[in-house]
Amino acid sequence: MWVPKEVADWFQISKDSVDALRTELATLKAERDVLKDQLRGAQINSDWLRMQVNSLQMERAALMEKTYNIRVPIPELARTSSVLQSPISIEDFSFSDIGDEAARRLGLPLYGIEPNAAKSLFEA
Repeated sequence: MWVPKEVADWFQISKDSVDALRTELATLKAERDVLKDQLRGAQINSDWLRMQVNSLQMERAALMEKTYNIRVPIPELARTSSVLQSPISIEDFSFSDIGDEAARRLGLPLYGIEPNAAKSLFEA
């Protein structure tokens, strides 16, 4: 069967595109793996440093108590999650005010007049 040269060239272009995409995919996978390893190392170092700082703070407080008989609070670095503790479902999402209770639950700041302050404004 005879195939025109232009059609054969289309297949060559397609093969070159697929080869280029495969090369790019392999490169991106290698970079992703390197980044995963670096993230794992950074998390391990962060946990180690956090534990060291916490133990030093406890030692400092114990020494202050023994030396000067002063009890000082012990600050502690805690590991936090980057994910919301109680995410809002898509059904609950809107651009309107979520209310003070939902804002407190999500750890968002509250704006406006406090309820007790509002009562005193209206009573006067």
